[in-house]
Amino acid sequence: MMEMRTLTVTLVLTLAIWLFAAPMLTGCGEGEVSDSNTNSVENVRRDADGKTAIRQTSGSGYIMMDIIRKEVAGVLGDHYWPDKLLTEAEFETETGIGSGLYEEYLAEKQNVETDIDMMVIVKAKPEHLAEVETLLNEYRDALMKKYKERPQELGKVAASRIEVIDCYVCFVQLGADTSAAAQEGDEKVIAQCQSENERAVDMIERVIFGMLEKSHGNYCSPWRNKV
Repeated sequence: MMEMRTLTVTLVLTLAIWLFAAPMLTGCGEGEVSDSNTNSVENVRRDADGKTAIRQTSGSGYIMMDIIRKEVAGVLGDHYWPDKLLTEAEFETETGIGSGLYEEYLAEKQNVETDIDMMVIVKAKPEHLAEVETLLNEYRDALMKKYKERPQELGKVAASRIEVIDCYVCFVQLGADTSAAAQEGDEKVIAQCQSENERAVDMIERVIFGMLEKSHGNYCSPWRNKV
């Protein structure tokens, strides 16, 4: 009887120690930052400088953004030029979209000012979906004004697309090298960029809906196209 009681006490103490230690062990993984205000865990992708590059607040979002980028870059190959991931601060400065409006995002552009290829994907909080879409449209309008005296870059902006796919608002401004097309006129530049953007958007759509179907996710909005 005494041995049974001792065994029971030992098991209870072991369980208590495990329950106490488990949160600390699971919270120390690489790339995770504890939010001191909410006790939630935020996974953070970092670039070479250690700055936040892809942010998410749930387990699946980080995987989703990583897959989207890999698939788009894979289908475009050498025609995918964005190579600089924007930090949260840089992203908000560029677009006006603050972290309170989204659950996760991917924002990547070229690290050369004269080349303006970029891809932005924002998983907006459902209540802020329309606001994120509006801000990206305003950002696109600002780029149109910025590059109005530079026809080759302006062609890329004119061909850019904003798409809303469920809770994801996407801005694609791709096209890679348009120098040969530019010799044939602005329309050729726009046509080339539109083709690359279409390929990118098609892949983004496939990944998002494919992941939602596999996870039996809830669709937060109808799929809509915006040009």
